[in-house]
Amino acid sequence: MDQQKNHYRESGVDAARGDELVEWMQNNGKLLSTPNRFGKVIDGIGGFAGIFSLAITKFKKPALVASTDGVGTKLLLGLSTERIENIGQDLVAMCVNDLYTVGAIPLFFLDYYATGHLMPEQFKSILSSIKLSCDLCQMALLGGETAEMPGLYAKGHFDLAGFVVGVVDEEDRLGPHRTQLGDKVVAFGSSGFHSNGFSLIRKWLADKPRPDLIEKLMTPTRLYNAIPELFARRGHSLHALANITGGGISGNLPRVLKQGLNAQIDFKKLPTPEWMKDFIKSNDVSLHDVEEVFNLGVGMIAITDAKSLDDFIRDAAELGLEPHLIGELVAGTSQPLVTYD
Repeated sequence: MDQQKNHYRESGVDAARGDELVEWMQNNGKLLSTPNRFGKVIDGIGGFAGIFSLAITKFKKPALVASTDGVGTKLLLGLSTERIENIGQDLVAMCVNDLYTVGAIPLFFLDYYATGHLMPEQFKSILSSIKLSCDLCQMALLGGETAEMPGLYAKGHFDLAGFVVGVVDEEDRLGPHRTQLGDKVVAFGSSGFHSNGFSLIRKWLADKPRPDLIEKLMTPTRLYNAIPELFARRGHSLHALANITGGGISGNLPRVLKQGLNAQIDFKKLPTPEWMKDFIKSNDVSLHDVEEVFNLGVGMIAITDAKSLDDFIRDAAELGLEPHLIGELVAGTSQPLVTYD
């Protein structure tokens, strides 16, 4: 067996190092702990598959919800600036924020980390960030996969993918079926560009370097982990949620609107931070030109009942979601659209 491992090492794969990292994970109690209220890990990191015991009797008609995503080319900016310590939050947020849009509570998360050559400190930094983000969302890190693939990835480079599973009561799920004429459109502030549009951002930086903005650009994607509490408080008046990722508001909001409804939005009310406006305009581009690329400071959009708007805004603000009223639902064509004032 040792001889086979030596041959494998000669090809660029260090299986022994991979075994050491698995042992590190197994010996790290913080990585294996689970704060989830609706189940517990029976068998997680180290096995061929993770096992999660469900305890979801509070749901009348429980339905499992799943989502998967990655970080995209934000990874390349993080590598070039040596700012990858929070990239695990980007991964978790890109997955779990999608889960929140149907009113689901996350149960567990799995990650996939692929690299050209395993670098222990890089791996530990990323996994620690993933686990911290899982804890913030009160979900278990059930397991994952680590792959060393020299030739496919340059030394030091890597890619990430994430997978999350949650649960929602089928009768209470959010979505287009609940949206109504006259509903109000409320934006929740983003932490920046999140993890979308970085191919364009990197092109701009190549033409006009902005070292003063790297910290803001690498701010991790916001975790909207307060949404389950908002749903618990305002579930009757919260009709739909849209995660504003690639495609911007006009590309994502129509996905949660009933046919025959349009979202009419006041563009001036978008909570776009000044640094983001300045960065975009400094590249001779208007905000309208990149509305379908960036979130423009809007990380999540809620559709809420007009009669309950004041209470909804109050609760969302108390939970730190930074709510901004930006529009309402109006009659439209058969296919939902976003229109701007």
